[in-house]
Amino acid sequence: MLASRLLILNRKEMERTEMSMYFRESGYTVLGCSEHDEILEILNKGKHQHDILLFVTEKPDRKGYELIEKIREFSDLGMIVISGDDSLNSQLYAYSKKIDDYIVKPVPLPLVEAHIEALTRRIGEKKITTEDVGDLSIDYEGRNVFLGGELLKVTAKEFDLVEYFVRHRGMVLSRDRILDAVWGFDYIGGYRSVDTLVKKLRAKFTKTYPYIKTVYGVGYCFDVPERS
Repeated sequence: MLASRLLILNRKEMERTEMSMYFRESGYTVLGCSEHDEILEILNKGKHQHDILLFVTEKPDRKGYELIEKIREFSDLGMIVISGDDSLNSQLYAYSKKIDDYIVKPVPLPLVEAHIEALTRRIGEKKITTEDVGDLSIDYEGRNVFLGGELLKVTAKEFDLVEYFVRHRGMVLSRDRILDAVWGFDYIGGYRSVDTLVKKLRAKFTKTYPYIKTVYGVGYCFDVPERS
């Protein structure tokens, strides 16, 4: 699964553009929309595959809740409501419509990203127990990694990094993001921890499987070429 392909519904053009730019720069695939009908058309036609809908509004109205209900009739798309309405009743009502998360505005975009990352993990954990990427196979439940059909001996931290790379394959990941995801937000170490672990993984992958690409000045990208 390619994680975190975002669909953003926001009628405020400036705010929608700012969000789209931020998440694209973070490596997400993003499609922004201003109208409810656009969202339904995109999802019904299936032209674009998305993992999460960010529904940004000052206060969800009747049409907004109808949209959520219609989407839930045919899709298990992750949905996060970002609303200016902080009332308890509004939040409980939104959750009753089977949304996944509710965030009160104003909210910094890095925090929104943290919510997206958490939801992405939950979606991935529900849907996938094993995954094959090129000659790499990862068993999430058993925490085993196989390469070229052979069990690859990895440490717990190396497995965490492989898992993060695989779940975010094709995305350019900064060292900051990798550090926060694999070591945690409260880790006091620096980028050298990331570079050292990547070096160890590359040695185990060998030159036969050059899946971890360096993006100079930024970080890394886990990319597996399609088989011809």
